[in-house]
Amino acid sequence: MLVSVKGLHKSFGDLDVLKGIDLSIEKGSVVAIIGPSGSGKTTMLRCLNALEMPNKGTIQFQDEFNINFDAAPSKRDILTLRRKSGMVFQSYNLFPHKTALENVMEGPVIVQRKAKEKTKALAESLLKKVGLAEKMDLYPHQLSGGQQQRVGIARALAIEPELMLFDEPTSALDPEIVGEVLRVIRDLAKEGWTMAIVTHELKFAEEVADHVIFIDGGHIVEQGTPEEILKNPKEARTKQFLDRILNPS
Repeated sequence: MLVSVKGLHKSFGDLDVLKGIDLSIEKGSVVAIIGPSGSGKTTMLRCLNALEMPNKGTIQFQDEFNINFDAAPSKRDILTLRRKSGMVFQSYNLFPHKTALENVMEGPVIVQRKAKEKTKALAESLLKKVGLAEKMDLYPHQLSGGQQQRVGIARALAIEPELMLFDEPTSALDPEIVGEVLRVIRDLAKEGWTMAIVTHELKFAEEVADHVIFIDGGHIVEQGTPEEILKNPKEARTKQFLDRILNPS
């Protein structure tokens, strides 16, 4: 087991968004997280690397690191948690004044204090991996949405995380370029990267995920294999959600 989450709670003022999440992620697996808007799926993902600070609960990476949010965790523990995961955002979040290459180098050089020359070689190889070998010296405004998102993926990979987190990575893209980003994620899955992906792309989840989690109302309602959740769900709420997505009329 790479990641074990127990009793995770998160509230914003009086609004309880996560109400006791228990979750396990196997090393090398792809976990797809689905659910309606406002269900807590993005908040859960952001809690996994403390971009949102949980109010209660624990997150454990294998047996080597455990962070308990019942009391305020130390800054050191938060930094350790964040270094274990790479986040790919909906809206790219690239630095507009830096080239694609500089964006990918930023984390290793500034945060991890790695040598520039070594990091440059790594960043170049990652941009080649995501199909942007010819775009390294371009700025974000010179790139399409799909290309910017692929830079975002390379940037997340550059810190060499144990866990990759994707927050609806195709939601801001035009339909015709969604495929180029999904193709990169498929390739990462084949390479054995451990990933948790919030997505509305149910066909993609069915093809790539090893495990699917359906969240609603801050709870995990149902989880299992893609076949179990997307084809033969047991819970009425899961069936209702899937029917509305697959049969919108």
